Amino acid sequence: MTVFLGALMVIVAGLYVAAPFFRRDADADAPLSEPVAPAELLDRQKREAYAAIKEAEFDRQMGKLSDADFETLTEKYRLQALAAISGLEAKSESADRGAGRNPIRLAFCATCGHKLPTKANFCPACGRGIKADRELLRVQMGKALQDPIAQIG
Repeated sequence: MTVFLGALMVIVAGLYVAAPFFRRDADADAPLSEPVAPAELLDRQKREAYAAIKEAEFDRQMGKLSDADFETLTEKYRLQALAAISGLEAKSESADRGAGRNPIRLAFCATCGHKLPTKANFCPACGRGIKADRELLRVQMGKALQDPIAQIG
């Protein structure tokens, strides 16, 4: 009798666990979602980069991240945020003034976050050259405009 109750419990538990595999999926009949606008993708990329920077700061404060790893991560996410912000600005400027190509201008230093003058080649606070950052941003913007979904993922 005990063996029978044990086997019955195993069968019931197995059916309970396997039930989702046999259920009809409600999402299969739902229409596909509308395509997302590139501006929304860039905005999402910016928000995700900000969140990643905050998380890295928190991890460093908790002692989970070394200073070198923190610098590497924040540099990466700052450049992603700058690429998204520049892409959003370029879209808004091109919508305002037509389809003219504007040179890429960095507003803030990727290293120290200091505000950069309009035609700066070096950060006035830390002395870092921004030409390499500008070129990296140009490449990232090109990728973001060609395939914005791959850039966010």
